[in-house]
Amino acid sequence: MGSLAWKLSGVCWIVATVAPLAFAQVPQSVGDLEAALQPEGRFMESALGSATDDILERRQNTGSVGLNETEQAIWDKETSALCEQHLSQLTTASNPSGTAICYNLPSLDTTTGAFMADLRLYQVSTPSGDFTGISPSEIQVGVQYDGASVSPVNQTIASRSVEDALNKRQTMSPVFLQSYTMIGQVDMDRMPNPMTIGGIEALVMPKVTLSARQATATVSANEAAFINGIFSREVIMSDFGLAQLAVDNITAQYQAGEVAFILPGVNILIFPIGLIITSIWTVLGFAAYGFGTYERYAYRDAYRRRKARELKVGTGRI
Repeated sequence: MGSLAWKLSGVCWIVATVAPLAFAQVPQSVGDLEAALQPEGRFMESALGSATDDILERRQNTGSVGLNETEQAIWDKETSALCEQHLSQLTTASNPSGTAICYNLPSLDTTTGAFMADLRLYQVSTPSGDFTGISPSEIQVGVQYDGASVSPVNQTIASRSVEDALNKRQTMSPVFLQSYTMIGQVDMDRMPNPMTIGGIEALVMPKVTLSARQATATVSANEAAFINGIFSREVIMSDFGLAQLAVDNITAQYQAGEVAFILPGVNILIFPIGLIITSIWTVLGFAAYGFGTYERYAYRDAYRRRKARELKVGTGRI
C-alpha cells in the first residue's frame, strides 16, 4: 500500500506540473495561432526588408569612384594650394580670356575604366579681345575627351566680380573662377596594351573650350595638369632623360665606392655576342686591307714590266 500511494502521489505531481505548461503553449483557436505567429512573421518580414535594403545599398555603392566628405575637404584644400602655386608662375594666359585651368584626377580604376575628374578655372591675366568686359559667370566651359565620356556631378562658381579678381591678380596670385567635378568612363577598346602612363593620360586629358556671348577660346590643359591625385607622382621621361638618369646613378655609386671604375674599350662586356661581332668585323677588315695591298703590289709589278718593255723597244740596235 505504501508503494502504491507513493506512485499515485508521483503521478499527480507530474500532471499538476506539466499540464499548465502544455495548455499554455498550445493555442486554443485559429485566432490564437495567428496571434502567436504574427510576431515571427513581422520579424521575418523585417529581416527580409533589411537584407533587401542592404543589397540595394551595396549595388549602388559598387564601383563608386567618389570621395567622402572628409576626403573631399582634404582634396579641395590640397588641390587649391597646388593649383595656385603652379599657376602663379604664369604671367600671361595663352588665350584671350586670360584664364587657365588646373586639371586633376582624384581616382582612376584601370580595370573598369571609371574615373573622377576635377577641373578648376582660374583668372591669371586681364581678358583681351572679345572677352573684355565679360564676367566669370557668363563664361561657359566645354569639355571634350578623345577616348572617354564624362558627366558633370558638381559645379562651383566663385561669387567675385571681375574687378575684384583683377585687383587680386595684381598680387601675383591666380583667382579662382569655376570648378567642375565629373565622373567619366574610359573607352576600354582604346586602352593601351600594355598600359603606359602616357597612353592613359592621352585618354583622360580633355580639350577645354570657353565661350561667352560671341567669344570663344581654347584653353591649354598642360599648364597645370595632374599635380595632385593620379599621375601626380609619376614622371614621364624621354629616352635622353632616362639615359642621363642612369649615368647619374652609376656616377653616384662610383663616388660612394659601391662600384669599381671600368676603363672603356679594354673588355668585351657582351659575351659571346660581342666577341662574335668583333671577330667578324676584324676578319672583314683584314681581308679588305690584305686585298688592297695585294692589288697594289700587282699593279706595281705590272707597271715595272711595262716600263721595262718600253725602254727595251726604245733602245734597239743601230
